[in-house]
Amino acid sequence: MNNAIRALMVTGDSSLVANFTQLSKEIGMDAQPSASTVGIPDELSSSKYEAVLLDFDTVPDAMPILAAVRQSRSNQKAVVFAIASEAAQGKKVLEKGANLRLERPLEPIQIRRVLHAAYDAMVRERRRYFRCAVETPVLVINASSGADFSCASVNISRNGIATRGAGRFNAGEQVQIIVFLREPEFTIRAVGTVIWDDKHGKTGISFKCTSLQHQKDLDSWLDARLAITPDARDPNQRLST
Repeated sequence: MNNAIRALMVTGDSSLVANFTQLSKEIGMDAQPSASTVGIPDELSSSKYEAVLLDFDTVPDAMPILAAVRQSRSNQKAVVFAIASEAAQGKKVLEKGANLRLERPLEPIQIRRVLHAAYDAMVRERRRYFRCAVETPVLVINASSGADFSCASVNISRNGIATRGAGRFNAGEQVQIIVFLREPEFTIRAVGTVIWDDKHGKTGISFKCTSLQHQKDLDSWLDARLAITPDARDPNQRLST
């Protein structure tokens, strides 16, 4: 499940671990449990998660973990499920940045409902960081000189690309990009800015597609490689982030 949505569970409830792990698999999620907060801040600083479940009922010192999530550079937009059965605690965790609050008793239907409600938000977060390693033809055009370079991609995300063999660029240069994707075959056109160039043929470019349709096509192409589960989207249960 290398491309799966990733969730970190901090709970001392073994039955919750079993239920959440099983139900999360339905939407292509890989859930990692932890019964202790020890080492969690370091884990958040070194790993990327699209969701974090914090059980305030069984882990009394979970509040600093919520703060660590929201302060983390890579995890600050993760969806946080907070289990807080006591009303005052529930209000506090929502004020501190939790997205969804759950109360015990936790039935499978309730867990399934909140997972579906948060699905689109978790997919957006996964897609935002996803870099798809792919070699495909790319044409990079220098916006100032008009010079064009045929090269190949190294990886691509929804708003960036790394290329090999595009010549030498300087950070900040403006470019136009045409990416020729396969399976299915279609073309993405975008305008971009050079972020880095190693002067040995590799260049990193952030970009914005020139049309909404091109962005939708690219998102769909990336979703297929993210193993996104379309059936997991419940149109009646959505979470805005």
